[in-house]
Amino acid sequence: MSMVSQPVVPDLLDLSKIPADYSQSVETDLLETSTFQEATATQTGFASFNLAQKGFLHSHSKLFVGLIPAAGTTNTFLPQNVGIASVLDRAVLKVRKSGQVINDIQDFGHFYSIQSAMVSNETMIEREQYTSGRCLAKEFRNQRFDDSAGGGNEVVVDDGNLAQGYGLSNGREYRTANLGNPLRPREAQLLLQHPFSKMDATSAATIAESPVYQIDLAELFPFLKTTQLPLYMIDQGLTIELFWSKTSLDRVCRGNGQVAGGQFLIDKTQLKFCADYITYLQDDAMNRWRDGHPVIRLPFSDYRLSKLTATDAALTGGVVRQLGMQNRLVSRAVTIISKQSDASDGDSDDSVLNKYNMYAPEAGIIDTSNGNEVGTISYNLKYKSRFEFSQSLTNKAQAFTQLTMSEGLPFVTRQDYSNEGTGYLPTIQFEGHTQATVLPGKFFMLGTRLTNGRVESDGVELHLKVDVPAGPFQVRTYLEYGREAVIEDGEFLVYNL
Repeated sequence: MSMVSQPVVPDLLDLSKIPADYSQSVETDLLETSTFQEATATQTGFASFNLAQKGFLHSHSKLFVGLIPAAGTTNTFLPQNVGIASVLDRAVLKVRKSGQVINDIQDFGHFYSIQSAMVSNETMIEREQYTSGRCLAKEFRNQRFDDSAGGGNEVVVDDGNLAQGYGLSNGREYRTANLGNPLRPREAQLLLQHPFSKMDATSAATIAESPVYQIDLAELFPFLKTTQLPLYMIDQGLTIELFWSKTSLDRVCRGNGQVAGGQFLIDKTQLKFCADYITYLQDDAMNRWRDGHPVIRLPFSDYRLSKLTATDAALTGGVVRQLGMQNRLVSRAVTIISKQSDASDGDSDDSVLNKYNMYAPEAGIIDTSNGNEVGTISYNLKYKSRFEFSQSLTNKAQAFTQLTMSEGLPFVTRQDYSNEGTGYLPTIQFEGHTQATVLPGKFFMLGTRLTNGRVESDGVELHLKVDVPAGPFQVRTYLEYGREAVIEDGEFLVYNL
């Protein structure tokens, strides 16, 4: 008696193991918010989307968001390092019926600024500025200044193929800009945003002048970059909850000539979640896969934020911060130092980055009053009664090496990262903001891959001493730790590893 063997069903959860020729059907739903509350100038807002119980949730489902320009504004744009993520303060994925939280990313804009630093120049120019509104790519500039005629008539001349520095790049040509002194003209020194990316409340076609951007589901919840959830096996249902950032100061940047003021509200007519549900058709694969996997264990990573507000004097003297995470399996930690202003200035909307900056130590100089070096840093993590590094990191290059080992290679320059060296030409601008002033030293990250195993009852302790300009500052540490989801009999349960 011959037996016909059933075809092997691949692991439908792991995106890297699904054959390219496996028959599938994709159904797309444009979901409206089940709950919506707009933020205010002083309070965050809220919205939620309920996912249907069908198929597998595609990891590249999209959140569509657009803003309504504040009355009277003619030249505003999104922060160039985070784009439309500036409207998000927190992103939560949870089980609808039980309320159990699966993934929870707090201070999402700052978390996203870390992720954005890992995006290449080519991707920024060719894709991201159109989809997410972020673009911090750079290009070499082969111009220098010639004052050979004397009299202060310094002009820009083309220096052939010898690049004297670099500046931001978005695919547009630099244009002539008069910096206020007609005797010292600058040629091709101003880079402007694309017309489609500016928000203009004075236009008759308001929606056309306020673009709609998107954020990938896998960017909201990073573990979905490699895993797709079997929603058809989860009877309790899943919900995405989004907390909106404040409407004033936090969401946009002001361009050349734009005065401060006004609130930028979310355009509810454009707010949608584009959910893609995948169904595999070949040989009844989904039912056979469910029958063959009565219990599914899905390990994944979540991120816990520990935040400290400290003055510049406290950071210069050194701080010790208990980060928690007792008895958890912590794999990585990333620390950034951000400055946020409650007024409209260079650490808020009058900038290119808004509040989503990552301050580096001041440029290393010698204080002539006492001979001490200014701009130093000392960094270490302590857990299980021992330090991660036998000697605290005091060298920025060594800190950069640790960052690449933990997070990967960031696409930032030395001047961006450490506030050292040169690169930005001194007078080039982006929408009226001098690049050499607003960008150097705003992409400094301390990344560490923890090697001492599971954290015990003493938790993780941050030891940080850094010379920074006048504050106050917020020190944020995102700790990646292991969790496991279990799907059994239609229930979705989450445990810490």
